[in-house]
Amino acid sequence: MGVYLKLAPESFEGNMSVFGTAGVRGLFGRDVDPRFSMILSYLFSKMSEALWSSKTVSLGWDCRVTSYVLAEASASGAVERTDVIILGMVPYPVLAKYCERGGCPGIYITASHNPPEYNGMKFFRPDGMELTSEEQDHLEEMLNKFSDMQDGSAHDLRYDEFTRPYLEMLREEMIEMDRLKVVCDPANGAASYIGPLALCQLGCEVLSINSHVDGFFPGRSPEPTEDNLTSLSKTVVRMRADLGMAWDGDGDRFAVMDERGTFIPQYKVSAAIALLLKARLVITSVDMSNALDDVVDGEVVRWRLGDLHTVYLKLGRQADLVTEPWKIMDPRWGPFFDGIRGSLLFLKAIDEWGSLRDLMSSIPDYKQLRMSFYCDKDKQDRLHDRIVDILREELGKPDDESFLDGVKLFYGSSWVLVRKSGTEPKIRIYAESKSDEWIYRVRKMAYRFADLATHRFW
Repeated sequence: MGVYLKLAPESFEGNMSVFGTAGVRGLFGRDVDPRFSMILSYLFSKMSEALWSSKTVSLGWDCRVTSYVLAEASASGAVERTDVIILGMVPYPVLAKYCERGGCPGIYITASHNPPEYNGMKFFRPDGMELTSEEQDHLEEMLNKFSDMQDGSAHDLRYDEFTRPYLEMLREEMIEMDRLKVVCDPANGAASYIGPLALCQLGCEVLSINSHVDGFFPGRSPEPTEDNLTSLSKTVVRMRADLGMAWDGDGDRFAVMDERGTFIPQYKVSAAIALLLKARLVITSVDMSNALDDVVDGEVVRWRLGDLHTVYLKLGRQADLVTEPWKIMDPRWGPFFDGIRGSLLFLKAIDEWGSLRDLMSSIPDYKQLRMSFYCDKDKQDRLHDRIVDILREELGKPDDESFLDGVKLFYGSSWVLVRKSGTEPKIRIYAESKSDEWIYRVRKMAYRFADLATHRFW
């Protein structure tokens, strides 16, 4: 079962909560707009002065059609307190690496893997790490007390280019390997140019689809799930490629297809990189597979989705790997998730094991269910609790329970997790077992829960 970390809950007294599972995110024009972006960026720059004595803040954004206007507003707010260095439209890890290399806090405009009508903001510490939960609470408290920006004065606004240095650092970190034929699918997102180039530097033969930048994401939805990667699957088979690689809208997530066009479960991607890094201490999220515990010769610590970096700090930066499904943080590279470097690490693991098939055979197989469905926010609490009650009734009394992030019920080596999404109006149901029958049973129940979400009763 691993370790389910228990820390004292962070206190927050305020009347407005804007941070979700990962930064600030919502529908553009309703939850996030230019005025909000300007004010929050101004306050972040003010906080950066106080906490880190920072004189500059860096700014980047993803390719969404609304990102540029939010970035303009953010620059207008931040420049009232500090100098602003604009990196432009770059992948998430490029901005994070820039912060880490320059010791400069950062603002990144993104909604990550959400649909194009969403947007949001992420904030970075001078070490390249996203704000801890305590720092987010502090920024929210500043927002709740905000009145005006009259105490500011205009500072310098300048531009910098970091794409090329980022690629050069990736090349220095990696060695060329046996030539692999890889099909890339960057979802028309921010990694559309840099992702394929990074693989080329490694010696791969690279073909790409959905690789022109377009903030409407016309090729596919930006979330690299199995259902969204049918075109990549077909292209891998048609081109007789060794594998397929996909990224999300801003490049912090990645997914893999094998040579048959079959989606590789995310737990196997994380486990493969844990094996490559010979990880002894891994921090991961509550929805991660037991397979990670099986392959790690050490300790696996679980914590809330979107807040693993906070635990990484609390444990003294000692982890060898920090990972959520779709996300890889190698602390030796930097304290942030990097889907581009993660994909290179996965290719390096293939090279060390000799083949993708041999690499996958070294990781135990589990059956999984990952399902989500829309639910009005005013119904979420009641439906979430009702779902948990039904699971307890129909699956029986669990062997153990965890309330760390949602409710997770354990039945031997099987488990089911119910949680409210922190980024969208959804309820998510995850389950894992070595039994097909057990997963089938939970899946049938999950479809019933999805029907419940549409009923007026709730």
